[in-house]
Amino acid sequence: MKDKNLEHLVPMIEKIIKRYFLKPFDKKNIKKKEDIIVVGLGSGSTVAELVKKVSTLPNKENFIFIPTSIQIKLIAEKAGLKFTDETKIYNLDLVIDGADQIDQNLNMIKGGGGALFKEKIIMYSAKERIIIADSNKFVPEFNIPIPIEVHPFARSTVTKRLESMEIIGKITNSPKINNRQYKNKGNFSSAKPIIRTIQKGYPFITENGNIILDTEFAGIVDIEKAEQEIKNIPGVIEVGLFAKKNNTQYYLVNSEGKFSVKTSSS
Repeated sequence: MKDKNLEHLVPMIEKIIKRYFLKPFDKKNIKKKEDIIVVGLGSGSTVAELVKKVSTLPNKENFIFIPTSIQIKLIAEKAGLKFTDETKIYNLDLVIDGADQIDQNLNMIKGGGGALFKEKIIMYSAKERIIIADSNKFVPEFNIPIPIEVHPFARSTVTKRLESMEIIGKITNSPKINNRQYKNKGNFSSAKPIIRTIQKGYPFITENGNIILDTEFAGIVDIEKAEQEIKNIPGVIEVGLFAKKNNTQYYLVNSEGKFSVKTSSS
């Protein structure tokens, strides 16, 4: 790993490699086609470094991969890893991905890289998940905007609908309370959707040809209900809210390379 900014990831990545890529083959050499392990890959620098490490393993032929972004696909291609297509998503053994933020209930905000649509498909399909994130991304409650992928034709109508929303996911006696409530002169403020842009102000376009509205809400009560409320708006393709899923390992790493693991078990 040549990038000094990523050196702190080395111990954690080596641990993941040993547990998920080497240990299953300690006592056997899998060769049967039906025993090949299917791995979904998210996006981001940490996933990229893990992919490079996997490419050096003697048993890399025992794995086939489904990348969710061109960024990771190009790196994996150069590393000589084998791919399969979306017809194998239903049979995903493992997904490795990052997160923009993770709250105290292990819900996530994702989509900072713009690949939330494909990432959610593989995340919700996999038998097991690994989430890798810097420790400062674990927060008591969300405090960053939520990425919302929107068809360009629906930009204006979705923006207006979002601006009319305040607290989202309202239900009573919810076990998943996230009471982030902003007040504006005694009233809850409206949502603030902002179109994501790149250099010179051009809109950021996802690999699916859509735009992203990064949206700050006055508060979120129930994650799954909030996600559905937003997706019910015509023109919304996907929402960067990821509710906690069982069989998930969350790896937290700090700048010194020390890491810990949280588990969301079944």
